Amino acid sequence: MRTLALLVALVSIPVLVAAGCGDDEAASSATSLAPAGAWVYAEVDLDPSGDQKQAIDELIGKFPGEGSAGERLRSLIEDGLRESDAPISFEEDVEPWLGDTAAAFVGGANAQASAGLIATDDEDAAFEALEKSLEGQGREKSYEGVDYLVGGDAAGGVVDGFLVVGSERGFKAAVDTSDGGSPLSDDERYEEATADLAEDRLGLVYVNSPALAQSLQQAPGGVPLGQFRDLFKDPVVATFDVDRDGVTVEADAPASLAKSLPFFGQGSALVEELPADSWLALAQPDLGDVIDYYVDAFGAGVGGRGAVERQFRSATGLDLDRDLLAWMGDFAVFVRGTSVTGLNGGIVIETTDPAASARLISRLGQLSRRSPGTRVEPYSAPGGGRGVTLRDSDVPAPVHVFQRDDRFVVAYGSVAAEDAVAPAQRLGDSPEFQRAAQSIDGYAVNLYLAVAPVLDLVESEARDDPDWQSAKPYLEPLAAIVSGTAGDADELRTAFKILVD
Repeated sequence: MRTLALLVALVSIPVLVAAGCGDDEAASSATSLAPAGAWVYAEVDLDPSGDQKQAIDELIGKFPGEGSAGERLRSLIEDGLRESDAPISFEEDVEPWLGDTAAAFVGGANAQASAGLIATDDEDAAFEALEKSLEGQGREKSYEGVDYLVGGDAAGGVVDGFLVVGSERGFKAAVDTSDGGSPLSDDERYEEATADLAEDRLGLVYVNSPALAQSLQQAPGGVPLGQFRDLFKDPVVATFDVDRDGVTVEADAPASLAKSLPFFGQGSALVEELPADSWLALAQPDLGDVIDYYVDAFGAGVGGRGAVERQFRSATGLDLDRDLLAWMGDFAVFVRGTSVTGLNGGIVIETTDPAASARLISRLGQLSRRSPGTRVEPYSAPGGGRGVTLRDSDVPAPVHVFQRDDRFVVAYGSVAAEDAVAPAQRLGDSPEFQRAAQSIDGYAVNLYLAVAPVLDLVESEARDDPDWQSAKPYLEPLAAIVSGTAGDADELRTAFKILVD
């Protein structure tokens, strides 16, 4: 059912909202067909209005192409259908019946139940498009009085105002839900997770983490979650919206997720102290706590935390807690350079015990001298501070490990070492960074990626690649990617935004 799958993908992609393809007449909620207990549920509004619709039009107008946002997207979809030899036309076979919502669900009571749902205001026309996409090869079947078609490993039909296409078990799950089954809209976890969401959102993704974890553990050869079971303690809901600056995704971040993944962790003001020309910057509090989490997680699989501590002491002669984790405070990572030879960067860690972090530097120097091909030299950091320099014939630039005041630094390249602690210009004073930070006002930045320098880096290596030259005009309008957090570790909320110039 290749063409049918293509049809579903095309009419479900979020960018279609910019075309205003949906009919003004509202369809019933897709959550009435998705089964309670589904592992993942996602939906998108295909007929936005007001500020969001205007913002989408403006954003798409910044990318290459002619005509309105809707015209451009229709053209792209039609081209894709023609190139795939699909026997349908979007304008003639899909758009006339396309409603205002697209959604999908995965899993639930049956692990193989998954389906996409597309609202329709003309059920007969939607079913005819389904038949046409199968080129007459679909097998007609019926389930609980609902006719549907099967082609290959997929099934599709119309259920309560939605074209439903997915696995046959997924289709049947939608029929069962519509016929008196327990829908996602009545699921207590879903209700609690989405109770405070804004109604004018463009779309959402709901991950039923507890149900997913239970399924993983009960599956044949069940997956042991160990320390990572905390990641699945609470459901996660993310919403996405569009404004004139770009696309924003916001989500509640469970404490366990924030603790284990820097992308979701609390932000740190240390990010603003990095060099202004950093195109990648990440900062978060308490690196010791992050590493400690993983020590416990992986220790569970190798005989416990004590085994990890013994292995660390055997390899380094240091105490894992006293000589490493205990002194680690906020940390930041930066990368810069627009050519492979010019790449440099480093990690900066606040130390609460300079004597302990100095012992680590000394020990790293001793251990590195045992490595064949590595030359270890004393290093005097610009502006004060001491450490070691590691040189290897296979590594283009030296690695400097040093400490200055309350900062422990590992820098790749001498220029990065010079700027890691006290750069001439700070990232926090950069207009580009300030714009990105202001775009998620109320959130403390934990990740910043400037797109233009990355494109320059790729261009330096791929300028003769025709595929790259074709793709580049569609990437150049992107300005930056930024994420941040708000709240405390127990009630953390995260935002992720793609900015467009």
